[in-house]
Amino acid sequence: MSKNDRKTETDKKKEEAPAADPAPAADPDKKCTPCVDLKVGKGVFCCAACPENYKDISPEGGAPLESKLIMMTMKPGEVDKPHEHPQHYMYILKGGKVTITGAPFPETETKEIEMKSGMGMIVPAGVHQVKNSGDTDVEILFIEVSEKKGETPEAHKAPQETNPEHYTTLAEDKEWMVVKMEMKPGEEDLPHSHRDHIVFILGGDEITIWPGKEKGEKKLVAPIKAGDVLPVPVGYHIVKNTGKETMSAVYFERAS
Repeated sequence: MSKNDRKTETDKKKEEAPAADPAPAADPDKKCTPCVDLKVGKGVFCCAACPENYKDISPEGGAPLESKLIMMTMKPGEVDKPHEHPQHYMYILKGGKVTITGAPFPETETKEIEMKSGMGMIVPAGVHQVKNSGDTDVEILFIEVSEKKGETPEAHKAPQETNPEHYTTLAEDKEWMVVKMEMKPGEEDLPHSHRDHIVFILGGDEITIWPGKEKGEKKLVAPIKAGDVLPVPVGYHIVKNTGKETMSAVYFERAS
């Protein structure tokens, strides 16, 4: 027998030893357990938890039906503190990637989502924490609503019906809606009505509003600029862009 045919005791033990189990494969569906304790955010208003990221921009007389109009701004890498929201309706002014722990997901989950500029969203009540995980500033306008109900004008006729070329519903449920409005200089809409709502101006320089179903002597000529917040009474009116710039706005309105 040659040397090559001889096996040492060590060689035999190596051959007889069972093979090691392979390392378990990563589970792509497994959720990360967040490090943050969301319980500390229970009952904490976003503007109180993170005043540098959330501002209450409701008009002096308040937003309709005890709601609050909030502006959220967050730079890349910023993360807020846990806080709680009632049901709220959003318009994305400047989109980007955000990482959310908690609502609208289970409080044990953390997910990254991309929000696109110009989209509307409805977010259920809950506690969460948000991080700007993208590389651009994020700006979000949203209204936190109460359970208070408002009035519906008699023979209500929504502007999305009378002038769909000017009014687009971005998000809605049975309670509230998010609507985008746009008019070029000289354009005006037909008589229409609104339930309780609040308007945020995105652009433009002047609009004229006639209350009621017809254009009469009584009218309001209103200089406007981006960032203005306009509470508008319930009822009928007619709107015309009497400025030199395209007028655009987003508003939040009771849906029923």
